[in-house]
Amino acid sequence: MDSNAKTETAFNSEQVTGVIKEIVETTLSDSEYSHSKVPAWNANIIETCIARLKSISTNYKYIVHCVILQNKGAGFYVGSQVYWDNQNDGNASYRHESRTMYAIVNVYALSIN
Repeated sequence: MDSNAKTETAFNSEQVTGVIKEIVETTLSDSEYSHSKVPAWNANIIETCIARLKSISTNYKYIVHCVILQNKGAGFYVGSQVYWDNQNDGNASYRHESRTMYAIVNVYALSIN
């Protein structure tokens, strides 16, 4: 494989984090937490992330995980572990916080090449 081709298809965590941030901020902007709106916000964030990521690179299978929580001072902890190819796979995440809610989005990219 040509080393230039490898560079062009390498997972770019900073670029993906920027995509996630833009989508989350656009979706939630100045919204107040509303339990009835969370399913639509969550679906919009996930579906838009997948569409944008596929338009950037089809060299990956993407997993997008989004959690939206009401900000009421409760503790929250989440973790993950992966077994993958560190040379070709990658991940990115973004955390949005407002006075009334948190949104945490994680993207996992699994190389198909």
